[in-house]
Amino acid sequence: MCKIFVAVALLAVAAYAHHAPPSADEIKAELIAAGVSDTAAAGLVAVGEKYKDQFVAAKGDKEAGKNVFDQFTADADTYIQTQSEADQTAYAAFLQKKKADFQAHHKGAAPATST
Repeated sequence: MCKIFVAVALLAVAAYAHHAPPSADEIKAELIAAGVSDTAAAGLVAVGEKYKDQFVAAKGDKEAGKNVFDQFTADADTYIQTQSEADQTAYAAFLQKKKADFQAHHKGAAPATST
């Protein structure tokens, strides 16, 4: 399961965006709203927090940012595999939405909306 775009997407987008990144609480709330359990969301946020400083340090260095993102993605994938099938499914849907939002943002289109 491709996890990164995770919490991942959130951190990667935040690291390269010109505005302040979302807080851990905001990310957790988004994950929970997407159907990820509180426990799994907290675990994913904890994985992301391990890479927060590295994302900030890599800002402006595309290669370093990609390396941090790849490491984060691998750790997030490993973590979500230990969670319930329902959490894995909800997380996969969350990542797909974030990926669509990210692509829309970079193409100048409106972001995807939740249903």
